[in-house]
Formats: sequence, C-alpha cells, structure tokens
Amino acid sequence: MKLLYKQRLTSHLKEMMKYLRLVFNDYFLLALLFLIGGLGLSYSNLLAGLNGHEWWLLPVAILVLTISANLGSIASLVEEPDFVFLLPREGQMNEYLRPAFWYSAGLAGLIQIVMTIIVFPLISATHALTGVTGLISLIVLMLVLKTGALLTNIYSFYRINNQAGRQFGLWLVPVITLVVGMYFNFWLALVIAVIIVGGMLGWRQRQINTAALNWNKMIKIESSRMHRIYQFFNLFTDVPMVKGIIKRRRLLQPLLNRIKLSPDNTYRYLYAHGIIRDNEMSGLYTRLTTLGAILLYLIQGQYLPIIISALFLYLIGFQLIPFYFHYEDNVFVHIYPIDKSNQNNSFAKIIEKLLMLTAVIFAIVVIMANLGSLTTIAGVIIVELLEIAWFIKLYLPGRIKKSEFNR
Repeated sequence: MKLLYKQRLTSHLKEMMKYLRLVFNDYFLLALLFLIGGLGLSYSNLLAGLNGHEWWLLPVAILVLTISANLGSIASLVEEPDFVFLLPREGQMNEYLRPAFWYSAGLAGLIQIVMTIIVFPLISATHALTGVTGLISLIVLMLVLKTGALLTNIYSFYRINNQAGRQFGLWLVPVITLVVGMYFNFWLALVIAVIIVGGMLGWRQRQINTAALNWNKMIKIESSRMHRIYQFFNLFTDVPMVKGIIKRRRLLQPLLNRIKLSPDNTYRYLYAHGIIRDNEMSGLYTRLTTLGAILLYLIQGQYLPIIISALFLYLIGFQLIPFYFHYEDNVFVHIYPIDKSNQNNSFAKIIEKLLMLTAVIFAIVVIMANLGSLTTIAGVIIVELLEIAWFIKLYLPGRIKKSEFNR
C-alpha cells in the first residue's frame, strides 16, 4: 500500500509540475513581484503606524492564524475506482494514509511557517511575543495545531459519528490555545495544545482500528481538493478536468439584448453570450477585476497604482484570448457565410468592452484611494486608455494569429 501511494504521488507531482510551468510564466512572475511588493509596502506602512495599544491587533492575529491552521487537507490521492478495487484491502488503508499524512504535513507546515512569520509583527507590536524566541515558539505551536487539524481530516475518512468533536479539533482548539497564549501564558498554551493533540491521536487511533472507511466521503473530499487546484490552474491555461457550467445571467440579459440580430453580429452575439454565461470565463474575469480593485484601493503611492492597473488589465485580456477558439470544435460555425475578419473584429470588440469596464472600475477605485494625487489619477486613466488601444489594435491580432498557427 505504501508503494501504491508512492506511485500515485510521483504521477501527481509530475502533473502538478506540468501545470506549474505554465502558471509561473514570465508575465505572472512579474505581476506576482509587483503584487508582493505592493502588499509588503502597505503592510510595512500599517505596522509603522501602530502604537501597540490597538485592541484589534490580537483578535485579528488569532483569527488569521486559526484560518491558516485549517487551510488545506490531506492529499489522499484516492480515485473513484478505489471503492471497488481497494475495498478488499481496506484493513491495510492505514499504511496507505500514513505517507499521505506526512506528505500533506510537509506542505502544510511550510505554508504555516510562512503565515506565522507574516502575522508575527502584529503580535510583537503588542509585546505579547517578541524576538526570535517568541517567533520560533509560535511556529512550534502552529505546527502542533496544524498536525491536529490534519489528524482530524484523516479521522473524517472513517465512519466515526462525532461531528462535534471534529469541529472542536478544527476550530475551538486553535482559538482556545491562541487566546490563552496571547492573553495569559504562552507556554501554558503550548502544553494545552500538545496534550489535546496527543490525546486526540491516541483516542482516535483506537477508534479507527475498528471503524470502517467511508469511501464515498473520502473520494468526494479528494475530488473537491483536486477540483480547487484545477480551478486555479484553469485561470492560466486550459485544464481538461475542469468542465464549464453555463448560467443564463438574467440580470445581464438587457446588455446582451442590445446586440442586434444580424449576420454581421453573429460572432459578436456568440462571444458576448459565451463569455458572460460561461461560469469559468466570467468567474475568471470577475475574480481578477475584483482582486485588482482591492489591491488598487489598499496600495498607496504615486506610480505603483499605475503599474498595478496596467498589469491587471493585461492579465485579464491575456486570459480571455483562448475564448476566441471556444467555438472552433463546433462544425456549424464553419459553414457560416461570414468572413474571418468579421470573427476577429467581433472578438476584439467584446474584449475591448470588457477591458474598458475594468478600466472604469479601476479608475474609480484609484480616485477614491488617491484623492490628493492628481498625477496618479491622471496617470492611471491615460495608461489604461493607451494599453487598451495597444492590446486591441496590435497585441490581440498577432496573438490570435500565432495561436492559430500553433493549433
């Protein structure tokens, strides 16, 4: 069973690396660099303005750390046919899930360490914990709590009817220990966490030795986990495992009705309805626009908002380009008596309108966040208009032509 998990993990890592190479391209790394830099600058400015007596500092730190302790789940890598083919070896599934736990704990531990380091300045500002010793102690506590959360996730794979105990392990234990550590005594909190997690390990281990696996639930949890990963990858490239969901969007129907039903508007009608009603494409557009607007509202500076708005406009337009080929597999569109130039112009018009809508939202947010800086406001508006013109007139036609050649 250990060999089976090792084989599946090797295959899984190869697949993840294939998509990660596509995700972390030059454009995304550049955007990520500016994003981290902007957030880091804003966070640094926030810390500089603290006096350590703000009542909300410790509650916010406890909330963030509790949520981070529950991020992620066990990468069991089980598949739907396992319910049939591995059922005779159910008694040996502990050997299969043990390496799954350690692999998941390694990844989760790294994420937990990073989150703890990010949150620690808020805590040290209140002098609840300070210095390298305080940081290391908090990291140890969070790793213990994360271990308890992962153990609780594994126990949920078994037919153990104790939902209240699961919620206690996931949420109440981190909250209780962090409150005790921040407001009373940190070492007492660490002892409480070790005792609870250790006791939970021993008690639950005795239960699962006689309990049956809930195969349907375990497969469902793993499918949901992988679907979330594929959804993230689908923001950057086509993922065959993610199937689009079509929704009518009745609230946006008046906008779609403005497109006149004429032969010249055939592709405009298709692309407008397709992008708005396709759950993946409209969700991608909405998420990137919302994220960009939030960052522009939080990030201060004379030139940084200009760069961020330009980057997000480019990312949104770049991610929408693959939709040009959305109908290519439909044989009926190839018998339309419509020139290729009409298709290109129609797609460009739809992308232009979407980018203009995003540009207006970004401009409004920048105006709200930078009322005293006319240079920033004017710079954002001018750069957005120039970028949209460049993207639609120069970049988009060349990108489509290159994609057609590579298909």
